[in-house]
Amino acid sequence: MGTTTVNGEATDLSARLWDERALLGDLVTVAVDPDHTRHLLDRLRALHLEQDVLVHALAERWGTDPDAATLRTLERVAPPPWDLILPEHRAALTALVAEVDTLLPPGPLRDAWDRISPRAR
Repeated sequence: MGTTTVNGEATDLSARLWDERALLGDLVTVAVDPDHTRHLLDRLRALHLEQDVLVHALAERWGTDPDAATLRTLERVAPPPWDLILPEHRAALTALVAEVDTLLPPGPLRDAWDRISPRAR
């Protein structure tokens, strides 16, 4: 395991987290447009799959159980500078998720959101 590989995977995870933050920001602004919201939720679902692969790989490299790994568990074992970057991402995601939670009314889109929401992961 080289440092370059770990930094590459951590950088890739950070990039995916930035993507998620952007998607959630878009959801906040278009929650009243069902077609656009559905499209964003589909993109968010695909993005979560990519993140899960990266979280699993980093957990293994950083010495924690990859099968139980989450962003929060990675924060606890992450080397610098990731020990500061990952909590910042999680805090921003938590705030954006709370905003989306307040905007989506009951119905099919809300049900889809509840299944893929980062708080459900």
